[in-house]
Amino acid sequence: MPDSAPSSSSPPRTALVTGAGKRLGREIALTLARAGWNVAVHFRQSAAEAAQTAQDCGALTGRPRSAATFGADLADEPAVRGLLPAVVAHFGRVDAVVNSASLFEHDDTGSFGFAAMETHLRSNTGAPIL
Repeated sequence: MPDSAPSSSSPPRTALVTGAGKRLGREIALTLARAGWNVAVHFRQSAAEAAQTAQDCGALTGRPRSAATFGADLADEPAVRGLLPAVVAHFGRVDAVVNSASLFEHDDTGSFGFAAMETHLRSNTGAPIL
């Protein structure tokens, strides 16, 4: 996954991890923190879980301010367009984006159609492209 931590003379690299409050996104964030990265922990509704992930990332790096949370609904275009600038404003840079967020909705052949597909594509594909 990530390279080793940068030397002490260079600033830490920063990664934005979407969906980092829970599941796979959390594990990715923790792995990056172990490697010395700053981590922007994105969440949509899981603010408490994201805060815990950020705290755990800070503990892993030994730099409590090395992780911060950023809330955004990835189906909302203005929110998506504001996410990366917010991370840059906080950390000063973004070196990597890991798109781990995903819309989880149960569907089947009877309920799935163009509207459902557009909803999934909006947050799961459109957001990372923007």
